[in-house]
Amino acid sequence: MTNTTRRDFLQKAALGTAALLAYPPARVLGANDRLRVGMIGVGNRGQDLLKEIMAVPNTQLVAIADVYSRRHDEAKKMAPGIATFNDHRRLLDVKDLDAVIVASPLHTHARHFIDTLAAGKDLYSEKTMTWSIPEADQCMAAAKESGRVIQIGLQWESSGTLADARKWIKDGIVGKVTQVNSWMSRNTPHGKGQWVRAVPSDCTAQNVNWSAFLNGRPDRPFDPFRLINWRLFWEFSGGNVTENAVHQFAWIMSALDLPLPSAAYMSGGVFSEKDGREVPDTIAITLDFPHDVVVAWQSTFSNSHYGLGEHILGSDGTIDHTWGESDMVTGETGEIIRYFPEKVNRPHGAALTGKTPGQDHMTNWVDCIRSRKTPNASVEIGYRSAIAVHMANLAYRQKQRVTLEMAKASKPDF
Repeated sequence: MTNTTRRDFLQKAALGTAALLAYPPARVLGANDRLRVGMIGVGNRGQDLLKEIMAVPNTQLVAIADVYSRRHDEAKKMAPGIATFNDHRRLLDVKDLDAVIVASPLHTHARHFIDTLAAGKDLYSEKTMTWSIPEADQCMAAAKESGRVIQIGLQWESSGTLADARKWIKDGIVGKVTQVNSWMSRNTPHGKGQWVRAVPSDCTAQNVNWSAFLNGRPDRPFDPFRLINWRLFWEFSGGNVTENAVHQFAWIMSALDLPLPSAAYMSGGVFSEKDGREVPDTIAITLDFPHDVVVAWQSTFSNSHYGLGEHILGSDGTIDHTWGESDMVTGETGEIIRYFPEKVNRPHGAALTGKTPGQDHMTNWVDCIRSRKTPNASVEIGYRSAIAVHMANLAYRQKQRVTLEMAKASKPDF
């Protein structure tokens, strides 16, 4: 945003936060009461979530909002009879709406987050929680004032593997952890960069609420490529770090109960496909945490063999969590979490394989709306993981080690 538009947004956000207490408490829902849900943003990810919410018993999708009319038609085919809007504020005015799912582009998350809470609705907000650190602070303040049930789209927070890792760490069989290594690997055919999508023929200025999409960014003529491929550009996205690393950082931070990072380093660049993208496709991140813990994350978009995973390295044992790694013998892939004792400190320790079942993330949110309990991916882990990834991106863009204090003092820039 420009300084003027950024200041305008933060002032409006502060006013929205102050207004939250004027709304009545969420209506109490019994086990058989139907939950009325709206959605803001129904692109590829939004349509995945649309299917998920429609599969939860006693829920009804009543309305969606999206800046692109094509998404209205696609959503109506999936959920006939819903109302459609090209302005999210009109959706928030729908009578008897209980909760809202936000799956809009990253740079609009904070506006939709705060407006939804100010309208007195419970909220499911896709990750990363915000586009910037100041927005994360604003959203966290709004969440605390609101008293609403908020789930962040960090689906691994509902995984059985996280429950297993937490138990092993709590039981003390991992020992003192000083380092965590993590990675995420993808690949695409030559000449076809990750995330690059074709622009539909009906993606025209007449069919898009372009000013709503820009959300305070400098005005410019309608650009259909940037609308469809917003993940490639800094002004709308945080790239692979906010799309993927955030899931793993949240999982690691939850497993080890880590606070905010004290410093971040990041190297890499656009190496896989020179296709005009601004955000890097090859990345190496190091996060320093208080109490002597270092977390590393590496990623490439030009090799998928090792899938993704984490190695939690403790003095008494190792937690090995992998997902999607190709077995060199069978070629099979899957998720698995295992524990291996460090024989020097646990000579009689046994290897373990996690078997705890995961929970459905969307169902967890709906259950918590009914019970008024805190969901698995609380706004607190949404906030901490957002700060972590924004610190990493700042380190990359500023080409220096960035401390938490430096990151908090930095002004958002694209």
